[in-house]
Amino acid sequence: MEETRNVKISYNKAKEWYNSNNSSLKEIALQAFTKEELEQIDLKEIIQLLLSYYYNFTDTQRIQLESLIKRKDITKVSAPKLLRILACYFNEGFWKKKEGEEGFFFYKKESAYINACSLDKYWYISSHTSVSYPTLVYFKRERDCKEAYNIMKNLGKLDALYTDF
Repeated sequence: MEETRNVKISYNKAKEWYNSNNSSLKEIALQAFTKEELEQIDLKEIIQLLLSYYYNFTDTQRIQLESLIKRKDITKVSAPKLLRILACYFNEGFWKKKEGEEGFFFYKKESAYINACSLDKYWYISSHTSVSYPTLVYFKRERDCKEAYNIMKNLGKLDALYTDF
């Protein structure tokens, strides 16, 4: 009789195994995380892509992004900064939602919006068209908002975004 055991694996290790040429490690990684989660783009890749595109970064913004790439543990970036970086990446630059445009955002609470889409037990995606709140980070497309949510979740950054008082 073959004995089975559970193994705990970090997201980063699972992603490394998934991207390896070892089919056994890939299979273990897929038992811990979904294919979609493991195929997400890496945070350092996102920052490198941002730097390679021509966006009107100030010198300070460029230096900050370059210093993030040099960090050994890039996951220690603050949650609000990470969310703004992801918005810049997914929105292809410094798009700012204006009144009359639809912008998507995710939030933690009981669903207060009729058109909210549940991401899990506590998190929802919704959108604004007629208003634009300066404290919200908006995404042009719902799918990009979901992807940003997944990245934040996998990095353990969601609770740092919205804490209860």
